[in-house]
Amino acid sequence: MMRKRHGALFILLLFIYNIDLNLNARATGSESFSSLLENYNEFSDSTQLKLENFFDYHHKIVGDFNGSYLFYSNDSIHYGTRGYSIYSNRDSVEPSDLFQLASVSKVFTSISVMMLHQDGYLNVNDSVHWYIPELNTRNLTIRHLLSHTSGLPDYFYVKYRGFEIPEGQKHLKNEDVIDIINRQPKRVYSRFGFYDYSNTNYVLLSMIVQRVSNTDFRSFVKRYICETAEMKYTHICNFDSLPLVNYPVQGYRSWRVYEDLPENGTTGDKGVYSSIFEMFNLERALRGSYILHKSTKEEMWTPQTVTSADSYYAMGWRVKWIDGKKWVFHNGWWKGFRTYFWICLDEDKSFVVLTNNVQGRFLSTLEMVGLLK
Repeated sequence: MMRKRHGALFILLLFIYNIDLNLNARATGSESFSSLLENYNEFSDSTQLKLENFFDYHHKIVGDFNGSYLFYSNDSIHYGTRGYSIYSNRDSVEPSDLFQLASVSKVFTSISVMMLHQDGYLNVNDSVHWYIPELNTRNLTIRHLLSHTSGLPDYFYVKYRGFEIPEGQKHLKNEDVIDIINRQPKRVYSRFGFYDYSNTNYVLLSMIVQRVSNTDFRSFVKRYICETAEMKYTHICNFDSLPLVNYPVQGYRSWRVYEDLPENGTTGDKGVYSSIFEMFNLERALRGSYILHKSTKEEMWTPQTVTSADSYYAMGWRVKWIDGKKWVFHNGWWKGFRTYFWICLDEDKSFVVLTNNVQGRFLSTLEMVGLLK
């Protein structure tokens, strides 16, 4: 299943590939999806009106939505856009535009780990130390990372304590995160075995996938998830090969653009770019068994720890029962982007909402679930 890649050739191909992704996605994405849409129906007029009114209200009145959305229920689809992809140019958002998925990227990492788990390359109960021996913490399993119960501090929010990004290097590498975490005092660690959301966990998971498969994590996700799910333009950013400013969708806060940051170099916790169309393709693929077997998905979506009175974290996914129906999902936030990816397991329903202007509160996910009733 896994094959080694030659580094220099891969970087060159990735550079060419990323240019094609970002320059051509909005030109061809809608057209390539149009044939697929022919297989689905439109919602009733009343449901379409509810959806349109919801996003009109949040775009024009509240001002907390700018982006694209797609809602699906029982062979019916409705999608749309509001606002600008690049505000300074007044470029309108296109349905095929690629948005930074932020923490929704974690579902790709989880799926990658579970693929290796089901094929016997690793086990989620394996010691992390077997794969990352340079990490000082010794008592962790892969399951602890997947469920955010490792106690490891979040590298976003700690002091680097003597670590400096090497000269000539613009972004952090995953290996740098290990160095940063190893330098931290025990007082910044949280309680082992209890839920505490930490992006560090998913950086380490992407490293495990890479080391086990002998494949760059970006390439692994592209080959084994995106190609299988027919996600032609979805990719993990590499701003060293294609700078952030070249992307056709920029992230904003109150229409002030976020600049590139050193943390944009890590993978596993964020960094996936995708569109509403291609995320819908992923949802469809997850309904079948081409990516993960039924038993593997059930394991991945089994609650591991309580996060609130009525919500749980599984392995790379959050879980919530609404009106007796099980929903698995992940939301995200990262430097101008807010994202929502929700799948109902007990009914054939889902939605994906991608935004690129962080302003005000998150959209109410319960309200959005209610739009599909």
